[in-house]
Amino acid sequence: MRHSTHMDFNFRAFAEDLPGTHWQHHFKSHWQAYRRWFLRFGERKRPTYLESVRALKRHMPEFMPTYESMVEIAGGGDHAARFLSQYCPPPLFRGCSQSVYIRDEVVLVRNYDYSPYIFDGLVMQSRFDQRAVVAMLDCMSGALDGINSDGLAVSMSFGGREEFGDGFGIPILLRYLLEYAGNVSEACELIARVPVNGAYNVMLLDSDASFETLAIAPGQAPLALKATVSTNHQPGSSWPIYEEKVATYPRFDYLSEINAASELSGYDFTRRFLQPPLYNNKFGRGFGTLYSAAFYPQRKTCEYFWPQHAWGFDFNTFSPLEYSISFVDPDGYPAKSRAYADIYTSQPVPVLKF
Repeated sequence: MRHSTHMDFNFRAFAEDLPGTHWQHHFKSHWQAYRRWFLRFGERKRPTYLESVRALKRHMPEFMPTYESMVEIAGGGDHAARFLSQYCPPPLFRGCSQSVYIRDEVVLVRNYDYSPYIFDGLVMQSRFDQRAVVAMLDCMSGALDGINSDGLAVSMSFGGREEFGDGFGIPILLRYLLEYAGNVSEACELIARVPVNGAYNVMLLDSDASFETLAIAPGQAPLALKATVSTNHQPGSSWPIYEEKVATYPRFDYLSEINAASELSGYDFTRRFLQPPLYNNKFGRGFGTLYSAAFYPQRKTCEYFWPQHAWGFDFNTFSPLEYSISFVDPDGYPAKSRAYADIYTSQPVPVLKF
């Protein structure tokens, strides 16, 4: 019989208009782990630097100055440059639940379900170009979710397809949207021109209360779902073992029911994400809720929250913060060496080996 164990983890929030000494410090702290992940299938499986830069210039040309600055601050190495481009990265099988809720005010709420073994835990306020952004970083050049100073909020969930192809990782696409789109319509136009390497559901909400959920996948045009809820499947996806392990349909049905009923206040709706079946605690197997987030486009604020704590951010005041949490798994954690081996091997163990 296994006993519950915990893993201590530190979340940090910092502000830096352009990538600088703070960004550099965090890059150095995470680089060795990310390098192992980036090269886990072998160096030849990843695009060359030239291929990566050509893809960025073609599909996200506005982002090039920021990318080049990041590469320089990261040391200018070949592996770091290819990694930061996020072009054709290794596959990642994330979880996540997300919903737009419209009652007393509009809010985009999401849970990020994944493994604490490979996670930045960094919230950054920045102004890389035309807009200020508050986002949860991923792979240092990307974002898992966030909101910009125009009031556009974005988040994503994995789309439940085994197939991966040529394209960009979802985090750099979300960063691109936050930097260069001011509303849902503009974000949809940008998404249509950027190829992605995996299947994801991208949820968008802006200050006019316009919203959209796009199902995107390699080699396919984005499909507008006009849905207020998404979990880890999309039209046409079929991966029964994954769907069962992450309980995508039970989460989707529960979230759809409480959303449609519209009986909860916006605040109470966000706190339902801290309860089962939306909240998950299989942290040792790569399917635990690492954080919840709520984005309020009309007041241009956001909140990152956990069962015992919450952070609120706006674009006028932002202080460096740190929060330590213990992720408690009732089934226990694998040995650290095995956990890292699970993540960096070719098998999607963190999601499927429960």
